[in-house]
Amino acid sequence: MPSLRSNDGINLHYETYGSSDAPPLILLHGFTGSGNVFKRNVAALSQSHYIIVPDLRGHGNSDKPKAGYHVARLAVDLRNLIDHFQLQEGTVKAIGTSLGAAILWSYSELFTSNAFSHMIFVDQAPLQNYLDDWGPEFGNRGCNSIEALWNIQRTLENDPTAAHLGTIAACLGYRSHPQPGDPTPGSEEWRDNEAFFLHQAMKGDGWWYGKLMADHTANDWRYSIAHNLGFLSGSKTKVLVVASSRSGCFPASGPLKVVELVNGGTEDATGLARGVTVDWGGHWCYWERPELFNRLVLDFLSRALY
Repeated sequence: MPSLRSNDGINLHYETYGSSDAPPLILLHGFTGSGNVFKRNVAALSQSHYIIVPDLRGHGNSDKPKAGYHVARLAVDLRNLIDHFQLQEGTVKAIGTSLGAAILWSYSELFTSNAFSHMIFVDQAPLQNYLDDWGPEFGNRGCNSIEALWNIQRTLENDPTAAHLGTIAACLGYRSHPQPGDPTPGSEEWRDNEAFFLHQAMKGDGWWYGKLMADHTANDWRYSIAHNLGFLSGSKTKVLVVASSRSGCFPASGPLKVVELVNGGTEDATGLARGVTVDWGGHWCYWERPELFNRLVLDFLSRALY
């Protein structure tokens, strides 16, 4: 299996699709996932891009060290990946789903966003926990406090299957916000999707996942996004934010705050960032309706200005 060795000696698995002569597009999965969650997207996206799909450390087929459970460490792993492929500054495009979006925000804070021409953030708010100025209208619906985090950590360690089934129920829109015609409990699609995501999640260690979630939920990226991706920073990286009205993780207004932060406090369509709210899937909309997600991505990436 192809892999690279990180600067701290960890083997990171990756897969590639398409021609290496095409513009590079990195796909970053979320918490407890793996690069396999994009298997419904790579065929279409690789027609025009060189697709690079890593498994985050602690996930999938990458090494499972005891250390490295910080978003910043995952951002350094991304830097190692970019260096490994010798990708040229200003040419890289990236999609960060959930935790993957936070990795891109951390990367921009540590290394600037100069490597990237385009970034796509899928259903991740810049802050999960509730604060005086950030409540349930923006933050995470479930893991939003120390008490909630402790409960999740205990369940990840003592009953990981139950923890991962809870994640699946929140992340698939047809389960968190069912509509007529959606897959129903016991249907083949319901069973197959549950088995697939549970298998990916069980590749990792519950204790380590819990430590990573503690770091993930504690980070407030609002001011970092404004400073490093906002128009006053001089960043030229174009941003698309994909939120979902059927997400069991965030109200759409949370992820969409990133648009305002990048565009300097406005939702001006002429700014570097644009947001869309989809109703055809939840937190994992790219999996539920891949044809619609792929079209949205390719339309954004094909335009010089969105």
